[in-house]
Amino acid sequence: MGKKVNHTTLTIEPKIITVEDKDEINNRIGLYFKELREVRGMSQHDLGVAIGLSDEIAQQHIYKYEKGIIRIPTDIAVKISKALNVDLIFKGDKIILIPR
Repeated sequence: MGKKVNHTTLTIEPKIITVEDKDEINNRIGLYFKELREVRGMSQHDLGVAIGLSDEIAQQHIYKYEKGIIRIPTDIAVKISKALNVDLIFKGDKIILIPR
């Protein structure tokens, strides 16, 4: 049986990710999106549908983004950020994520 989480008491801190390795950046962004999604109480499927993916692939694609299995295209990262209510800022070689 799954552990019940009180989402109102959880907070996620802003995160700065330095772009050094293209594979590592996807892993780090995916993990951060996963943390935010869980705090927001959204399933992978619901997030996928919220960003415009079809019912058939929504959960699978979000899972792959979160695990760093597939690259998160910039337009999808922006859509995920909007759905999770987080500011996504690209500044030089850094990506800054600030939850609202």
